[in-house]
Formats: sequence, C-alpha cells, structure tokens
Amino acid sequence: MAVQSDYRYSLTVNEHIQFDVVRFVLKEQLSSLFHLELDVASSGAEPDFFTIIDHNATLTFWQGEQAIRHVNGIVTSFNQGETGFSRTRYRMVIEPSLCRANLQSDLRIFQQQDSQKIIETLLQKNHTPQNQFHLQTPYWTREYCVQYRETDLNFIERLAAEEGTYYYFEHTKENHILHFANSTALSLKKGDLIYNAMPAGERPEAAIWHWAYEEKLSSTLQTLRDYTFTNPRYNQEHQAIVQKTNVLGENHQGQYERYDYPGRYKRDAQGKPFTQYRLDYERRESELAFAHSDDLRVQPGYVFGLTGHSRDAFNRDWLIVSVEHYGWQPGVLEEEAGEDGNRYENRIKLIPSTTQWRPTPQPRPVVEGSHTAHVVGPADEEIYCDEWGRVKVQFPWDREGQNNEHSSCWIRVSQGWAGAQFGHIAIPRIGHEVIVDFLEGDPDQPVIIGRTYHSTTEPPYALPEHKTRMTIKSKTHKGNGFNELRFEDENGQEEVFIHAERDQNNVVKNDETTQIGHDRSEQVGHDETIHIGNNRTETVGQDESLTVGRDQTNKINRNRMTKIEKDEVLNIGNNFVLDVYANQDVRSGRDHSHQANRNALVKVGTELKHHSKNIKMTGSTLVKVRGQAGTIVIDGKGITLKGKVTVKGALIQQGGTPESPQVLSFTANDVKPTCEVCEAMKNQKQHAG
Repeated sequence: MAVQSDYRYSLTVNEHIQFDVVRFVLKEQLSSLFHLELDVASSGAEPDFFTIIDHNATLTFWQGEQAIRHVNGIVTSFNQGETGFSRTRYRMVIEPSLCRANLQSDLRIFQQQDSQKIIETLLQKNHTPQNQFHLQTPYWTREYCVQYRETDLNFIERLAAEEGTYYYFEHTKENHILHFANSTALSLKKGDLIYNAMPAGERPEAAIWHWAYEEKLSSTLQTLRDYTFTNPRYNQEHQAIVQKTNVLGENHQGQYERYDYPGRYKRDAQGKPFTQYRLDYERRESELAFAHSDDLRVQPGYVFGLTGHSRDAFNRDWLIVSVEHYGWQPGVLEEEAGEDGNRYENRIKLIPSTTQWRPTPQPRPVVEGSHTAHVVGPADEEIYCDEWGRVKVQFPWDREGQNNEHSSCWIRVSQGWAGAQFGHIAIPRIGHEVIVDFLEGDPDQPVIIGRTYHSTTEPPYALPEHKTRMTIKSKTHKGNGFNELRFEDENGQEEVFIHAERDQNNVVKNDETTQIGHDRSEQVGHDETIHIGNNRTETVGQDESLTVGRDQTNKINRNRMTKIEKDEVLNIGNNFVLDVYANQDVRSGRDHSHQANRNALVKVGTELKHHSKNIKMTGSTLVKVRGQAGTIVIDGKGITLKGKVTVKGALIQQGGTPESPQVLSFTANDVKPTCEVCEAMKNQKQHAG
C-alpha cells in the first residue's frame, strides 16, 4: 500500500498544545456523537489537566504536506500514563461539543415553537452555536412540547427523529459544524471512491479493497393512527407503502405492515410525513453496502460515487452512514519504534443515495403517575378557560413558568359527565390545585383528572368538625357571595340546604310533588308571581291565616263558589263595595241582619220587593217614605201624608185621641176615601157659596 507511507497525523489541543499521535480509533455515524480515542505522547512539560479538558482539539489527517481532513471537537477525557526515556504517554477522548448536552437534563416546557427553534435553543444552552438546518419539508409548530427528565441530547435526538431528521458533522481546523437534514436528497457529494481489490502493496492510490452488498427483508407498509378531540370521529389514519426498486432494478416482494398508535401527530397534515418517516426508518438498511478502504476523506452525511466495480449496478452514488477509522503512527516513539510504518484503514457502511435514512425513533419519556399543579391565568381574572373548558396550570417542577396564562398549554379537564351539550361542568379556578394525568404517560398530553384542597384553598367547612357535611358550594365571580347545595348527615340533624346568592330558577316540564312532614315556612322579600295554566286545588287541614300588608286584588274569569261549613266573619276597616253585574241572591237559613252605624242606601233600578210574613220598619226618630206624588212622614208628631191619597178596601175606624186622630174609614170597593170631618168641611164650603 504505497499510499500509506505518505499518511501522518497531528493533534493540537487548546490552540497551542501539541501531541504526537501514536494511534487512534474514530467512530462516526449519522445521528450519533463521533467518538475519537487517541494514544498520544509528548516530550514537553506535563500539561495542566484544566487546560486540556473541555477545550478545543483538532486531529489532522495529512497526506504528504497536504491536510486531507480535520476532526475537531472537545476533549472529554484525558489520562496521563507512563513516562519513558523522553516521552510521557497519554490517552485522550475527543467528542463534539454536542456531547455537553448529554451532561445536562431538565424539565422544561416549550410552547408554540417548531422543532428547529427548540433544538437551536438547546444548542445555544450547550455552547454549540455552529449549526445548520437543511429541510426539504418544513417543521410544524408544536403547540406544547415538554422536555421531561431527559438529557438535552436525548431531547434533541427525540425531536429530530420524530421529524425524520438526522444529523452529522462537518469539520474544519478551528471548529465543527452540526448539520441537520430531513432528506438525503440534500446531501453533498464529496467525490468518488475507487474500487481496487488488488493485494496490498500494489495500490498506488487510496481505494476500497473490500466491498459487500446485502439486502434485508423489511416492512413494506406503515400505518399510523392518532386522535384529536377537535375531530373525534376522524381516525387520522395514514399509510405509506414502498414504491421503489432496489439498486439492481428489482421490485420488492411481499407486503408486511407495521401498525402503531398513537402516531404522535395532532394535525392531519402531519400524519402523512410522520408515517413516511416511520416506514423509511424500517427500511433504511434494507439495502446496505460494507466497504474497507484507506481513503481519508470518507465521513457520514456525505455522498460518494463508487467506480471500478465489476457489477455496474454498484457503480453509483452512495450515502455514507457510518465509518470506523483506525490509524497508527508508531514512528513518533523513537525509542520504541519498530519496523512498521504509518497505517490507516476504515470500515464503511453505505446505503444508496436515493434511499431516505431516518434516525431510530427515540422512546419518549413516560410520566409514571399523576402530578399536582395549580391553575393559573391572567392577573385580573379568577376563572380562565377556553371554549372547551380547558385551563392552564403551573407545574411545581417548571422553573421557567411565571404562574400566568403562558405557563402551559390549554389542558382538558375531566368532568363527571360529558355529553353532546349536556353533562356536568365545573371549571377549576385560578389558584386551585388539580391532579394532572398524562395520556399513555406522554408529558405532551396532560389531562386534569381531579382536584384537591391545600393550605390556601381550604374546604368550605372546618374539618373534622363538619365531617358529616357534603356540599357543592361555589363562589361569586369577583365577589364574596356563593351558591350552595349542602347535605347534613349528622344523626338527628339531617338537612338539605340550598342557597342562591341571587336568582333561583326551577323548571319542571311535567309533574312536581313536594311532601313536607311537618312545618313549612316561606318568606319572599319582594314580589311573588304564580301562574297556573289549568286547575289549582289547595287543602288546609286546619286553620289558614292570610295577612296582606296593603291591597289584594282577585280576578276570576268565570264562577266562584265558596263553601264555609260554619261561621264567616268579614271585618273591613274602611269601605266595602260589592259590584254585581247581573243578579245577586243572598240566602240566610235563619236570620239576616244588616247594621249600619250611619246611613244605609238601597238603590234599585226598577223594583224593590220585600216578601215576608211580617215586615217591621223602625225609625227611632223619623220614618219617611217618598214617592213621585207624595210623602209619608212618621216622626214624633205623628204620621203626615202629603199628596193625593187613594184608599181601596174597607175602612175600619177606631177611637182616637187628640194625639191620635181618627182612623180613616173605607167603603168596600169604593175608590174614594171617606172621612166625616172632610165631608163636613166640604158641605160647609158648599152652603157658604
């Protein structure tokens, strides 16, 4: 291998500390941290460890005087070994700066951000500012995304895998750049690799001397489903199926389906790419090539063409998936150097450049059990919810939340009953402590399943003093009132208590039956209106008392019948007016008495009749009967008749006194009255004439 004699390696740490490279092993792979282990030596002063650990380091591959490739990272492990005649041996590990993300873990909430924004935030936190995203399909905004007890690296890799995105590194002398890509079609081509299977020592240039190709039986169909409460009847099912031939131009045989739920997408438009990503992952190594070479240029994430293979189908572009590099430089140990010169070789794994490579889906963290949290919202609110009754909470583990309406996503609240516009609803209020569970243990899918009291939201009644009370008691929004339905179960004190802070409305669409075993008291502070659409029957077993503070008005559109088995007493403090439109009939089984302390007036429009065996009319001072043509006055002086007098029937005369004049005498059937005095006076007038 004539080309190997030109290879050499150098290492610089912290910009100025030089080490001689004895040997190294470098492992690189898509979506993995590269890992470089080196045996090095130095004849200089023993370095301080703090100047080595966590500092920049660069391994350079040389061919002659030309730097072919750099591997840049930070020193994560440094070991001082034996000291020989003139040199001290060291062992060192170099990894990308992204490895720092494996040293930090967090519980953190991200809202309304896409995966790129979230990943960039974590990279900045871990001092990995050199990064680039190459996206053929843009990321969707994540409404709510939780890093839950994961290292920053695990979280980054999980998000990237869900988005079908792999990462790799680009190296320069001074730094390394982290690249993210969600399509192999965006990969850069670095050149061609020569296939040369000639024996060692006969290759004038770097080449692949071993090549193997294999195919694996893999799934050909991926089906995913998911659920969203905003469209519960739609199953959000998506399928992806193999639609390509292999590098040999052959079609795939068989249909092997992988089905999973949930697909971890809430928008239907996300379902299609997520399903394709899962199928791509299952088939990423369905066509795989293995190669051994001594070409220093190969590294994951880049495309190289293969030339010189006897099977022309293999002479095409391939994407490097992983590489293991091995290098030896024994000559730097002068006192220990043998006859072997510098050597280098690698082991390469490749896939066709047209195959999509997706990273292994990372297991999401599982919340083992429920959490408590406090309901939060704007500073001037007491109740804060959306159209579905969802609320926001502050978890006790969230260090970045500000106990306001931005502390979490909207979280659904389990209710006792939830139907189509019917059921039970009780919105947790700001400050209340709730119990939060997570669907399938997924921290991104919280749901409130309960509530509990704590020291600042105590029960409505002191306990255990009122341990027999069960209550549903609310509180006036932005006020001090309350509504309550309370049950007291203490033996001998059983009670159902209902309190309405303002209005109470009862609607009974059919019958209502109320049975009260003892007393009932009802007090209405203002007006009461009762409307009965049909009949009303009211029965009082004993006495009834009705007190009206002012007026009472009764209106009966038809008949009224009142039956009183015994006495009725009507006491009216002022006037009494009885207005009967037609007839009035008053019947008394025995006596009937009317008494007026002053005047009494009976006014009849046509005729007044009194029927009785006896009629007595008594005026203690005066009796006066007045008609159209005359008047009868009975007073203390006697009886005075004024007007024309006609008497029909017999006249009976009885003796009289000066105080009692003669009684008129009538002749039967004589229509004229006869009076001796009158006749005598009449005759006297005639004779005088």
